[in-house]
Amino acid sequence: MPSKRIQKTRPDFYGYPPIRQGPETPPYTVPSGSNPVLRGLPLAIVGTIASKLNFVGNFLWSNTGFGLLRDIRDLDDYEPRYDPTVIKLSDGLDSEPIDDTTSYITIDNQTTSNRHYSAAYFTSAYKAGKLTPTEVVTGLLDQISAEKRHSVAFLQIIPEKVLAAAEASTARYKSGKPLSLLDGVPVAVKDEADLDGYEKSLGSSIDYTRKDGGTSWCIKKWEEAGAIIIGITNMHELGLGISHPLSTLPRISAHHDTDTTNNNPVKGTPLNPHNPSYYTGGSSGGSAYAVASGLVPIAHGADGGGSIRNPAAYCGLYGLKPTHGP
Repeated sequence: MPSKRIQKTRPDFYGYPPIRQGPETPPYTVPSGSNPVLRGLPLAIVGTIASKLNFVGNFLWSNTGFGLLRDIRDLDDYEPRYDPTVIKLSDGLDSEPIDDTTSYITIDNQTTSNRHYSAAYFTSAYKAGKLTPTEVVTGLLDQISAEKRHSVAFLQIIPEKVLAAAEASTARYKSGKPLSLLDGVPVAVKDEADLDGYEKSLGSSIDYTRKDGGTSWCIKKWEEAGAIIIGITNMHELGLGISHPLSTLPRISAHHDTDTTNNNPVKGTPLNPHNPSYYTGGSSGGSAYAVASGLVPIAHGADGGGSIRNPAAYCGLYGLKPTHGP
């Protein structure tokens, strides 16, 4: 029986789906696949053949039983339930609201060659008049364009849009009316989100740009808060699967490349800022590089099977995969 403490602190939600019994299905056995285990050069050869000849890929797919669920007819009339949007109404705790203020933050004048500035540092410096968003962004754009190791982490940057956003933020700070704690903070967006005026390719050669030119909700919230989007970051091609098996990176054996490493033969491969002989991890590798290298304090990622958690672990960062809902 749950304790009173657990009962008291259980949060309330709106839109939480009710418990529902699954369909009655006859028992079935998943057959063991008979595809051979391949590594290294044989894997590269077979992967190339499968990508060129559709019937080979279809055979390998069916031979492993990946499509067995489609043969369960009892599921045809069963309404699927996708990730719901669940809104948290309360956390069940009696607590005072936290003021949205940075009055407790002080600017550390210490400077080092590998200083990683936080979002709080930028907003404090802006309010103190020691920096402006325009100065920060101008220097950042110059640094990215001047160094190949930085530029490969970004797939698209539109300097005019970035500078316009920075100038607007600078004007708000001069008038003493910043929009939020993120106003003027440089951020980066993974090539998996929609951003008006930018192309989207999912790290591939395919154009996935929205025809209506819309912006993803989470990115729109950043823009409304005044954050300055520096550009679109690199990602593992299409976000998953086998990357290029014939890697030329030193001290990385070929069979390790079957992980989501952000090894991208189409758009280029950002290397780990801590050690260029290692990957950033993927699929949000460009965003991880941007934060780990100190270019931006915060970057957007997307995670369906580890694409935030993997690069965070590779690059020594905090990665947050939030729950659904506002």
